[in-house]
Amino acid sequence: MGSDQTTRGRLAVTTTAIRTATMLACAAAMAAGCAAPTTSGNAVKAADADAAVVALMDTGTYSTVPGRPFGVTGDNVKAQHLMEAHRIAEYTVGPWEAEAALVSLPGMFDLALISPIDSVETLRDGNILPLPDVAEAHGFMTGFSSLRMAARDAPLYGLQNVVLRFPDAQSAAAAAAEMVAKAPPMQGSEPGPPTPMANSPESLAVTYELPDYIRRVDSFTAHGVFVLYQSARSDLGLFRTAPAIVDKMLTLQKKRIDEFTPTEQGAMSSLAMDPTGQLLARTLRAPDDSAPVVIGVWAPQAWLHFEQDPIATDALFNTAGVDAVTQRLTTVYQAGNADGATRIVDEFARQIGGLDDVKPIDGVPGLPSAECFEREKDWVPETQAMTYQRVRWHIKCVASADRWAYTAFSEHAADARQQMAAQYRILTGE
Repeated sequence: MGSDQTTRGRLAVTTTAIRTATMLACAAAMAAGCAAPTTSGNAVKAADADAAVVALMDTGTYSTVPGRPFGVTGDNVKAQHLMEAHRIAEYTVGPWEAEAALVSLPGMFDLALISPIDSVETLRDGNILPLPDVAEAHGFMTGFSSLRMAARDAPLYGLQNVVLRFPDAQSAAAAAAEMVAKAPPMQGSEPGPPTPMANSPESLAVTYELPDYIRRVDSFTAHGVFVLYQSARSDLGLFRTAPAIVDKMLTLQKKRIDEFTPTEQGAMSSLAMDPTGQLLARTLRAPDDSAPVVIGVWAPQAWLHFEQDPIATDALFNTAGVDAVTQRLTTVYQAGNADGATRIVDEFARQIGGLDDVKPIDGVPGLPSAECFEREKDWVPETQAMTYQRVRWHIKCVASADRWAYTAFSEHAADARQQMAAQYRILTGE
């Protein structure tokens, strides 16, 4: 569960970011060409103090018009598997649902464990699964991995939950059985004998007694065309130990994945790159098309895996009527109406402003709804992968435009403000 992430972890996230961003950028280019060049806009006269004034906005070199809509995955197998992974994410149980204390994002080198899994290479490079070669041998197709930790001062450490799709139930069953049989040592500790979970006798788990009185439990369950994998760690002195946490997660995950209808393999070429039809094309892209690994369109429930506070954000999405979230350079939240978008801005500003070592800074000229913040230490520079920057940003801003709320991050305040201004103009057409 990320215990051995070092330089390999950094490379995994960087490689995955480049691979995923490039794939989507190429797919967009094939489907519809690149975004149109920046055009000038007419100033909008403010009707009141809260109205945006385009004439005051500095958009730098960013485009201010939408790109052309994305198409379908076509014959691109990696794109097919990526879009199916996005669908699976909506039906992957977040660790906080099994244990409310598990809401904290992991350290930088474990961010690859919160990710769509579009290939065996992603499994292997991200160190997501102990035995990627076994998954490959049985035809692994796609999946999703989620991970959360307890707060630093809490004794409970963390839980990873992974859903892996195989071609058929027989392949999934064979993969799960072989993974249990070949469970490798962890931190010098040999796995204990496979044992069934209390409420899921069809599942087999292996237990590791690790240094510092830590117990790790890895569980493998064949469930239809899926293999459900959970890995938990806990202090041995806890009442809620790793086996109990895994057992609860497995019960929740089996029920959730039963609600999911996998795309037939013959129909995967028809999966839409943008299920909303146009919102991804209206999400600001970087000039070089770089993006975090979470690039794309996400259902609200799926996007919770990437949020700072998934529990509070889940309630917010329900109240605000959010029906889609898109990520390219910026993140756009499509709410039910303008009031919902304002609610998102207010809540995100509260969450961001409550972080340690974060302070408010000046907003965006011409955009009164924008609030900006600066992280004063432990931020990641722009020389690092964008996946890291999105989580450990230096500057972050949030604003609304009609029914959309959106955020931008950057190492530089001026750049973040230009992104915010450009995204406003793309969304409103001004």
